[in-house]
Amino acid sequence: MATLLIGYDTEAAAVGEGLARFIGPTVPQYRAALDPDVTRRGVALLSRLHRELDAPCTFFVCGRTLLHAMDAIEPLAGVDLFDIQQHTYSHVVFRDVRYRAEGAEAEAVLPETPAVALREELRFTSDLIRRYLGRECVGLRTPFGHYRGLRGRPDLLEIVRDTGHRFVSSWGRNEENGNPTPWVQPFAYEEEGFPDLLEIPFQFWLDGVWFDLHGYGEGVAFGQALRGAIDEIAEQDLVFATAFHEWCAVEADEEGTGWIRTLIEHARRRGVELLSYAEYWARTAGRIASTTTSPSTMTGRSSR
Repeated sequence: MATLLIGYDTEAAAVGEGLARFIGPTVPQYRAALDPDVTRRGVALLSRLHRELDAPCTFFVCGRTLLHAMDAIEPLAGVDLFDIQQHTYSHVVFRDVRYRAEGAEAEAVLPETPAVALREELRFTSDLIRRYLGRECVGLRTPFGHYRGLRGRPDLLEIVRDTGHRFVSSWGRNEENGNPTPWVQPFAYEEEGFPDLLEIPFQFWLDGVWFDLHGYGEGVAFGQALRGAIDEIAEQDLVFATAFHEWCAVEADEEGTGWIRTLIEHARRRGVELLSYAEYWARTAGRIASTTTSPSTMTGRSSR
């Protein structure tokens, strides 16, 4: 059975210097990611939508965002439908990131975060989630995402595991460091020596990357593209894990255009199962075989 995992990187007020490098006259919507009030609006919108549709999802929360918008995020912890995992404290990167928003004059370069800082970011954010939300953090979305995820980096995987995480969602780019990401399927980091650490790649388009390219007023068109992705995974019995953002749901007017709603409703029509990331990890822990990363296996079926 095909499976849809919907995840929201909840990061406004956390991205600071990193996202500020992308801000310019060509993409003014990025300013929304610096405003904690956007988190309040986005979380309210998304929680209302998922309750109405009885659809589980995962909020990958930055620790800094949690502290800035506690009043908005804390109620999520009282609802079983909502899975809460982390997105680092201040949106730091695991590997070097190079990105040029459509129309931007210069390429932004974010260097890899030192190991000591990365470890503290993860440890502290999990502690915040435990202290204020009463949830144990077992999953992590890495900011930005990388081609091949954390493949070949046992040093980074050790930090992820030692800070209590049992799954990571880090593969979210194609070979050109862009989107769409191919249908690479979940796998264990067995080759790096971490057979109990699951990678859940996020595929297709990051919402912000798609809207950078096509315009933030094109929510209906993005919904059509997402329905096409659902048709593809339904035909091939694949896992599709999304990477959406609370600020993007606001700036791209999900409430008015329904690009997330249509994704969920179409998935249900096609018989696609909806799970949170943590539900998927709990179901598959220890049973996902490691995969190669050659082009021939990039669209292989899930070994659930």
